[in-house]
Amino acid sequence: MRSTRYAENTVTPVQVYAKSEYDESYAPTKKVLGWVAIRMTHSISEETTKWWDMFYWFELANLFLAGPSELVSMVMTAYEAQTFRDSIKLFRMMPCFGCVVLSIFKSINMVLHRPVFENLANELRDMWPEGEVTEEEHQIIKAALKELKLIVKGYYWCNNALLISFLSPPFFITVARYCGYASPMGLHFLYWLPFDPFQPIYYEIMLVVQTWHALVVIWCNVAWDMLFCLFLCHITTQFDLLARRVRRLFYVAVDQQLHRSYPMAAVSEEMLRTEGERVRSGDDSYWEAQHQKQIIEIVLRHHALIRLTGDVENQFSLALLINFMNSSIIICFCGFCCVLIEKWNEVAYKSFLVTALTQTWLLCWYGQKLIDSSKRLADALYDCGWYNGSKRAKSAVLIMLHRAQKGIYVTTHGFSIISLASYSTIIKTAWSYFTLLLNFFKEKAIE
Repeated sequence: MRSTRYAENTVTPVQVYAKSEYDESYAPTKKVLGWVAIRMTHSISEETTKWWDMFYWFELANLFLAGPSELVSMVMTAYEAQTFRDSIKLFRMMPCFGCVVLSIFKSINMVLHRPVFENLANELRDMWPEGEVTEEEHQIIKAALKELKLIVKGYYWCNNALLISFLSPPFFITVARYCGYASPMGLHFLYWLPFDPFQPIYYEIMLVVQTWHALVVIWCNVAWDMLFCLFLCHITTQFDLLARRVRRLFYVAVDQQLHRSYPMAAVSEEMLRTEGERVRSGDDSYWEAQHQKQIIEIVLRHHALIRLTGDVENQFSLALLINFMNSSIIICFCGFCCVLIEKWNEVAYKSFLVTALTQTWLLCWYGQKLIDSSKRLADALYDCGWYNGSKRAKSAVLIMLHRAQKGIYVTTHGFSIISLASYSTIIKTAWSYFTLLLNFFKEKAIE
């Protein structure tokens, strides 16, 4: 656990960090992964591992049955529809089918490439600072963890609210029927089945099975999304810590050329305050050796972060492409259901819409943070007082600056860069689909 103590003979608090802060950031995600029997840095025995694997593949087999059943039901609904109004039921089924497909794809990816995901988590854990950190480093880490905790918790409860709002109506109806009220039976999803699911016993069994399917689908999607945000959060934090280290690479004396109001002067004065007169007394050979050592460490850390971002790209990019394409459709059809199908006091598809908007924004937000943090590193390299170093140090900084200016980002399998601009594009696309569908519905209603 992180602790605060005071430096000797001073009243200045010293922040002390341990690996436990990093491990705690994974706790909610590991909990959700455990619910769907996906191992990810879980410390369990070989015997327990076998049971987890068996349960996961049993879940996946159920989803492989649920997806085609819903697809067949959609095709039959479209084929049997005589008018446009008859086919509206199809719009209520599409968001659910899209989520099933996404959950299958995402969960298989996490299971088949589990060593890559675990290596990402372990390497980022090795980079986590241990021991004393400066106040500036503390503020960087504290802000990142606070933001991550808030976003992860908000997203987690947003999806739980979706589950409650979507799954509860059929149970209320069933309880009402048992109490003697004449309420029409209803299920969560419209599966194609070779038997009548509304017969006694069959209905209760299908209600429980579909509830379980919904829980698995949502939790698989949530776990994947939270892992993506976790990895990018820790990578961007390491970029910001690296940028802070780069700014302190060279000492530049405050004089007539470097005014005290400049950011570089503030960094130099902090170096004097923390390291004393040593920053002024060292000769050229001493500083060249120090710069060489620090630059090697910075270059190695930069390359490691670029490689880890590449691993995130490889493991998440294809699913992100499918996710964003599906999000446009889900937002469109959920909006259509909220406006024209769902009653004002019903919240199932309204919750679906809010969750889809939140999930898409969350992925794009962390994609944007990665871009911004890599740019801050490039700015730090330019502002670090490199002109005060040796020729060898200047050359090394120039090479790093050239690489850092290229930017680092995650894409949707090479089609687009994940950023807030991508979120704007998705919303515009979904709105275009929605207005087109709404106008078509109005034309058919007039006819």
